[in-house]
Amino acid sequence: MLPVLLALIQQLNGPLSPPGPEAAAPTPVASRTFSGRSRELATRAPRLRETVTLDGALAEPAWQQAAILTDFTSYSPVDGRPAQDSTEVRLWYAEDALYVGIRAWAPPGTVRATLAERDRISNDDWVALHLDTFLDRRRSFVFAVNAFGVQSDGMRSDVSAGPGVSRASLQAVDLSQDYVWQSKGRLLDDGFTVELRIPFKSIRYQLANTQDWGVQVVRQTQRTGYQDTWAPTSRALQAFTPQSGFLRGLTGMKRGLVLDLTPTSVTSTMGSPSADAWRYGTRGEFGGDVRWGITSNFTVNATANPDFSQVETDVGQIPGDVRFALFFPELRPFFVEGSEQFDAPNRLVNTRAIVQPLGAVKLTGKIPRTDVGLLSAIDAPTSGRDGKTSPRFNIVRLRRDLGEQSTAGLVFTDRSEGARFNRVAGFDSRLQFRNVYSVDLRWAGSMTRDSVTRTGQLWEVSTGRTGRGYGYRYNLQGFSPEFETQTGFVNRVDFVRAQVNQRYTLFGRKGGWWDQRQHFLSASALWGYDTFGNRDLPLESRVSVDNSLTIRGGWRVSATPDLQRVAFDPRRYATYAVLSPTGRDTLAFTPNSAQVTSNLAFALNTPQWRRAGATITATVGTEPEFFETSTVQRREVEAQVDLRPSSQVRIGTLLRYQRFVRARDGSVFSTQVVPRLRLEYQFSRALFLRFIGQVESRDRSALRDPRTEQPLFRRSASGTFTAQGARRSLLGRADWLVSYLPSPGTVVFLGYGTAMDASETMRPGDVQRTSDGAFVKFSYLYRVRNSAR
Repeated sequence: MLPVLLALIQQLNGPLSPPGPEAAAPTPVASRTFSGRSRELATRAPRLRETVTLDGALAEPAWQQAAILTDFTSYSPVDGRPAQDSTEVRLWYAEDALYVGIRAWAPPGTVRATLAERDRISNDDWVALHLDTFLDRRRSFVFAVNAFGVQSDGMRSDVSAGPGVSRASLQAVDLSQDYVWQSKGRLLDDGFTVELRIPFKSIRYQLANTQDWGVQVVRQTQRTGYQDTWAPTSRALQAFTPQSGFLRGLTGMKRGLVLDLTPTSVTSTMGSPSADAWRYGTRGEFGGDVRWGITSNFTVNATANPDFSQVETDVGQIPGDVRFALFFPELRPFFVEGSEQFDAPNRLVNTRAIVQPLGAVKLTGKIPRTDVGLLSAIDAPTSGRDGKTSPRFNIVRLRRDLGEQSTAGLVFTDRSEGARFNRVAGFDSRLQFRNVYSVDLRWAGSMTRDSVTRTGQLWEVSTGRTGRGYGYRYNLQGFSPEFETQTGFVNRVDFVRAQVNQRYTLFGRKGGWWDQRQHFLSASALWGYDTFGNRDLPLESRVSVDNSLTIRGGWRVSATPDLQRVAFDPRRYATYAVLSPTGRDTLAFTPNSAQVTSNLAFALNTPQWRRAGATITATVGTEPEFFETSTVQRREVEAQVDLRPSSQVRIGTLLRYQRFVRARDGSVFSTQVVPRLRLEYQFSRALFLRFIGQVESRDRSALRDPRTEQPLFRRSASGTFTAQGARRSLLGRADWLVSYLPSPGTVVFLGYGTAMDASETMRPGDVQRTSDGAFVKFSYLYRVRNSAR
């Protein structure tokens, strides 16, 4: 299938190596200044033959010939005002790379900067360059730097951020993707300077001799809490990217051969206790990735035994609703690159479902106005049901641009394992009009065959408005009981949910003590799939109001009252039983009647000061308890503190305390205490030492029938009933890592991790190791070089 698609791409694009100017003359022009506030947004950067040394000084003659972007405007938390601090961004390009020079002014001693780990600069002052290289006004490459030139990069798709999250923030960017580029910064008395070099072979762009790109620059200043943009950006409009400026008339760009080889080696030793002593096993794994840019707009990637070593550990998550599985993002480089081409609604594509691939190949790119993503993989037999047959995966994602901002897409996924298979096909469309309104339509059907064949479907319709002061979104979605995806992530089926969201935003006067107030009203109702439309009361209904206040200087406080009603679906408790009054046998458990609960959540976010920042949340009230089908009183506090005693040291701490007390008799149902510590020492931009330690204490009482207070039992598949007794655990985990990462793809990791358990006595002094392991990972990115033609 891949050769056929390559041939089709060649027909649509023309020759794979399009002819360019034989010797396009440099185009030095007189220095030009483009004022964002004056809406001089059609930038023309000169093409030069100059060479520069990236040292953050902006001293070479090329920087004096560059186009200058200036006169920024505030965007968040208040838009439309002149930026409080001046910023100049200089642009020019050579035949093989784009050069960017940043000069950011600030009062002496106010710049927040650390020698941070890559992609961890969100608490620093930073500047981000957005490049919409296909000028589709829908997504952009993002290259962000702090004052020391530490990099953060990724892909930004034009989707709405959550409440309280600016659409210009790095939180709205998929930072899992890493590109090869260079940067160097200098911290000055009155601000900072940074120089960037972005090679054309590191990104994808249009297939044309002369082309225009979209360009936007965002600056985050932690002293004020403000984000500023070069092209004025209104919060009243639904999309962020279409409000960017333009980088026009790019010509004579040459990528040369784009062929990257990344061999990887991982050696690990894992140990666990046995009856008489600890036993260790050592294994080595070799693999590698290949990236081939067949044209400037299409890339083929291949991998053999892609690495997923311990160093790329999942971000620690503490379960909220224990009924549903947690989602963990993809971290393997092969699957991460170009992952935006596989974005599909409702997480119908989740490459983490490919557990231990022996090999995989994918094609990603954009034919004019059509995004293309194709992936095929073979998983290891150990990932299959019988442990002998290798699951095979095929994923196809196509998305067509409609008009200025609308899209329509198709998705198909297939996981087959011998005669077993799971296939999902879906359609989705997003229609935007009048800049503030949108309608989303989605449908997908699944077919699964194992011992029997079953089919299911999901559907969703939503409409919304995004305005500066008022916005809304109404959503209705349904998942049938038989819907299943083994290539995506859907942690709940058999429901229909209706949601209503209303947002009201007010802005403070210039120079006042507060900048923004937001009131976010949310209401939802959930029914069983087959009972929806029967005029039954919903199984779950909820109303909450998120009231947030952004105070001058970067403070943010919020208070969120929440009211919900939950009826317990008897089908979910079919395996539960309770002792009969005589105590001699068991009876089927009858869930409790519907419970009405309410709670109030508080949150406080401090500014990011030079040496610290903090977030504190607290929740009090009542909430449903799904194990016993009753109501518990909830008391929860979580505090996170980020300390930066120097530019090289970061100390992150988290403490979570949660206590549930039965409302009916005041007895303690469960307690959870989780302290977490993260220490980082950055020797240089490439070399750092990291320690992460966490302890989790859980104590849950034996489950009881809320009506009779008799013990609850559960029936196993064999028909045996087991009492759901008290559970206690005291678990710990410690991980050390030394990392040398000079650039994406080239890394050396040395790591050690150990797990500990003191659950038997619940005393820290009685802790015992339950497992440990050490590993060494090495990978090297080799870029095959040849002269650009």
